[in-house]
Amino acid sequence: EIVQMVEDTAKEEYADKTKALKNLIILGRKQFLLKKCLEQYRNGECSIDKCAEIVGITVNEMMREAVSNGIKSDETIEEYRQGLKILVK
Repeated sequence: EIVQMVEDTAKEEYADKTKALKNLIILGRKQFLLKKCLEQYRNGECSIDKCAEIVGITVNEMMREAVSNGIKSDETIEEYRQGLKILVK
């Protein structure tokens, strides 16, 4: 099953199997981290900016992921940016 997945990905991406496997691992790791961080954010165990940093995406993208996974936040991206400006001063 896994071998077939790698072979299919290699064909679809016009890449060798090693590169296909590497890409699948990277994508899988990123999805794993995203799922884990969303759960931590939902439980109040991790901030949205820390989650974004761990996953390797922007805060805006992380906020979108949270919303698309049914996690509501009272803070908008603009409010978040204002908070960052205050911290920098």
